[in-house]
Amino acid sequence: MTERLELHAFIGRVRKTTSYASLWLLIQRYARDNDFRSVTYHSIDVQSLGAENFGAVEFGIPADFRRVYLEEHLYLDDPFPAIAATRTEPFYWSDITGSVQLTARQSAYIEKASKAGFANGMIMQVFGPQARNALVSIGFQKGRPRLSPQEVTEMQWAAQSVHLHFCSMSKPTDGQHSRLSPQELEVLRWIARGKSNTVIAEIMGLSRHTVDTIIRRMFGKLDVTDRTRAAVRGLAFGLIHQSSDYLA
Repeated sequence: MTERLELHAFIGRVRKTTSYASLWLLIQRYARDNDFRSVTYHSIDVQSLGAENFGAVEFGIPADFRRVYLEEHLYLDDPFPAIAATRTEPFYWSDITGSVQLTARQSAYIEKASKAGFANGMIMQVFGPQARNALVSIGFQKGRPRLSPQEVTEMQWAAQSVHLHFCSMSKPTDGQHSRLSPQELEVLRWIARGKSNTVIAEIMGLSRHTVDTIIRRMFGKLDVTDRTRAAVRGLAFGLIHQSSDYLA
C-alpha cells in the first residue's frame, strides 16, 4: 500500500514539479489520500489546460453535470466563485444557503448540483502575484464529517502552495481584459446569455460582419478561442455580472 502523502511532504514535492501534468497528478494523489471526491481549480491562467470549454482543471466532476453546466449556461447561476472571490477563508458549500441571500436561479443551481451528487464541500480563494488569484473547490464524499479547524488550515496551505507554484511555472496575464471597449463588453454579455452573432447584431443595431469583427478582437484580448471560454473568463474577471436583470 502506498504511504499517505502528508502536508509537508506534499508541499515539498509540489515545489519540485517541473510540468503541469506532474503537478496535476500530485494533486490527485493528495486528494485521494484525503478522501476528496472532486477538485476544481479555476484560474485566469488555466483555461487552456482545462477540460474542453469547462474553464478549469478538474477531476471528479460527473460528465453529465459538466455537459449541463455548459449547455444550460449554469456558470451564470453558480454563486460560489463570486462569493469565494470576496473572502479570505474557506467556506462550506452548504453554509451559503443560510448566510447569503441567493437568487431563485442560484438556488436552482445548488439543487441541480446536489442532485448530481455534490453533497458538500469547501471552496476558497488562493492568492498569487500581481492579483493572479484563483478559486479552488473541493468536494467531499457523502456523509463525511466536517473538517477540524486544523484540517481546514492544512487544506488551505496545500491549495495555496499549488497555486503559487503554478504561477511560477506559467506566464502572467498581460491585463488586456481591462481594455475591453464598451462595445466589446456588451457583446461579451450577450454571448454569456447564449445569443448568436446574428441576434446580437440585431439587438445592437450592427451588421453581422461588425459583430464577427468585435468578437474576434474580444477573443484576442481575453486569450480565448470560443464563446463559452469567453463567458467563463468574463465572469472570472468580473466583466459579467451574474444578475439576470443586468444581462437582460
